[in-house]
Amino acid sequence: MKSHWVLNPNAQAKPGFAGAPDIHPVVARILFERGYQTLKAAQKFLNPSLNNLESPFAFADMEKAVERIRRAIAGKEKIMIYGDYDVDGITGSSILFPVLRKLGADVEVYIPHRIEEGYGLNPEALAKLLKKKFSLFITVDNGITGVEQIEFLKSNGADVIIVDHHTPKEKLPPADAIVSACAGERKGDPNLAACGLAFKLAWALTGDLNEVKDYLDLVALGTIADIAPVTGDNRILLKQGLPILIQAKRAGIRALIESSRLSKSSISFRDIAFVFGPRINASGRMGSPETAFKLLTTDNSMLARNLAAILEEGNKDRQRVESQTLEEALEIIEQGLFAAEDRVIVVNNEDWHEGVLGIVAARIVERYQKPSIVLSVKNGVGKGSGRSLPKFSLFDCVLSCEELLMSFGGHAQACGLSIKKENIPIFRKRLNETAIQMAPESKAPELEIDAEISLSDVGEALIQDLEKLAPFGPGNKKPLFLTRDLRVKGVPKKRGKDTLQCWVTDRFGQTTCEGVGFRMYERWEKLRQTNGLSLVYHPTLSKFNGIRSLQLELEDWC
Repeated sequence: MKSHWVLNPNAQAKPGFAGAPDIHPVVARILFERGYQTLKAAQKFLNPSLNNLESPFAFADMEKAVERIRRAIAGKEKIMIYGDYDVDGITGSSILFPVLRKLGADVEVYIPHRIEEGYGLNPEALAKLLKKKFSLFITVDNGITGVEQIEFLKSNGADVIIVDHHTPKEKLPPADAIVSACAGERKGDPNLAACGLAFKLAWALTGDLNEVKDYLDLVALGTIADIAPVTGDNRILLKQGLPILIQAKRAGIRALIESSRLSKSSISFRDIAFVFGPRINASGRMGSPETAFKLLTTDNSMLARNLAAILEEGNKDRQRVESQTLEEALEIIEQGLFAAEDRVIVVNNEDWHEGVLGIVAARIVERYQKPSIVLSVKNGVGKGSGRSLPKFSLFDCVLSCEELLMSFGGHAQACGLSIKKENIPIFRKRLNETAIQMAPESKAPELEIDAEISLSDVGEALIQDLEKLAPFGPGNKKPLFLTRDLRVKGVPKKRGKDTLQCWVTDRFGQTTCEGVGFRMYERWEKLRQTNGLSLVYHPTLSKFNGIRSLQLELEDWC
């Protein structure tokens, strides 16, 4: 589905505040349109400081959580951190564990196996842990929908603290404290991922932000991997945590850089999202998540290298399985077995690997611009993951079909579920009926353009000032620009599997820039337009052999 271009109606207007002398006027205009309409507000956004972080005690139950943990430490109780197998859960557990150890806690970490135990609090695992006399459970990145499991823990004399950012159902679990902005009085920053919540809890326990600053690299890693909104506290945490992550003071991060053959001097946000994240996730998808947890918490460089090598092999397996599963899923969809007018794609097959279903769902969303759920059916039960579009809550849509499901959890943009095989057809039908009610019209995805500029406006000064808006992500998207009436110079080339490389120039031939479109060559071949071209892009600076050059990272064209 072709994107609908939405050009900011005030894209050519002057900002309502006097831009700082060091800020490019185009960047000042973008800041104004994004709500930073005074010089003070703009400067605060451009210079995020740890001093501006919201107090951890803004969360309604934080004092209860701190008091209960301190009591457990003083009483030498056994504490269990029950994490999740994705990057967010692993980094959150990797923050809390050493902090509690330093505070003198008798603490261990348990991270369930994705395939064997599934998402959330596994009843059999909880029963085994209770037999080992753990009296305080701290969940990280799960628990907020585990009403029955937490009732079970409470009935067996254990206390529970939930640290989770997922959306709760109507009934909250009977936990002793819930550190979340998504429950109860809903105080605190609602955009924090579980690793950010774990960081806030660690800060509250130590009483000193300086005591936990060394864990900002893990907060950055988990926040980026979980695609959390880059606003509020997340922006501050990322701005301060990314330099620490890139410095690679942690043995596990150094080993990841080495095993993935990255250059330490040029690690980017994209590397963290698409190199580090998948490798850590691979331990939960293809093997044991404990491998990644040990990697992020060890000080032993040799052990870290060995663990990173295991993750590297796991990631290669993941890529192979993901590619095969995606190919099979697309074949099923293209065969037209489901209605073309479906608003939500639900595709299932026997024995797909559960570890790659979320990634495959994301690829289907990218291709068809529709929310998608991918299920693997084994022994009469379908287990799967869903991914959504920015303005459609897949969680709410699936929740309307809850009586058809065996289990379900997630948030607006992603979910996990299990369902009996015989219920899948009616689930697909009901899901699409609900989707039509939620969004009566099926609209083309919108591509929001920040400003229209000429090719001659693209220069180092603009790009350097655009970088001051970083880090980018949901809630703080990378600025998009439109330039019209361009022509292609020379013959576009294919790089790698499907990367487009071309050169474009303005109609006077005065300014020429390289354009790069990832996974776009096949689409270009179908168009083959060479004159009067309008491009939508992100301007960037590329480096090759130490030489910097302007580059347009293409998003769309017509």
